[in-house]
Order: sequence, then structure tokens, then C-alpha cells
Amino acid sequence: MSTTVNPEIAALRDKIEEHGKELAEIQSSLNRLIKTVRASVCQAIWQSIALFISLCVTIVGGLAYQTSVLNNRFEQIEKGWEESDKRFAERSKLSEENLKPHLEQSERNRTARFGNLKQEVRSRRK
Repeated sequence: MSTTVNPEIAALRDKIEEHGKELAEIQSSLNRLIKTVRASVCQAIWQSIALFISLCVTIVGGLAYQTSVLNNRFEQIEKGWEESDKRFAERSKLSEENLKPHLEQSERNRTARFGNLKQEVRSRRK
């Protein structure tokens, strides 16, 4: 029985050693895999941070550009309004100057007609 036990024990010891080697290989593979996963996760985090910062910079830059474009457009519109107001004031001043002689002439004509009417009425009364 000892001869059968010893070879069985030796076979079991060989299997244990073989399993130990396989376990060591699995553990080293697992450690390499864990390192790779950690590095990938770290890289993904840094890439996400870089993406977020890039998006923020892009959004801020776009808003700044749009704001400057709109400010320039508003300034152009205001200048156009000011020029339009000046032209309107000049035209109304010219119209007033042109209308003044016509109003004076109309007043003189009315006064003359009223004078003529008075004379006619007086002459008819007599």
C-alpha cells in the first residue's frame, strides 16, 4: 500500500505544483491586465477632462466672437439711425425754409383779398 500511496502522493504533488504554476501565471496575467485597465481608465479620465476643457474654450470663444459681431452690427445700426435722423432734420429744416416764403405769400394774399372784400362791402353799403 505504501508503494501505491507514494506514487499517488507524488502524482498529487506534481498536480499541485502544476496548478501552482498555472495559478502564478494567471495571477501575473491578471496583474498585467489590471495595470492595463488602470492605465486605460486614467487615460480615459484625462481625455474626458481635455474634451471638457476644449468644449468650454470653444463655447466661450464662439460666444465672444458672436458678441463682438453683434456689437459691431448694433453700432452700424445706431450710426445708420443717427445719419437718418440728421438727414431728416436737414430735410425738415429745408422744408421749413421753403415753406416759410409760401406761408408769408399766402398770408399776404389773404390779407389783400380780405382788404379787397372790405372795400367791396363798403362800396356796396354806400
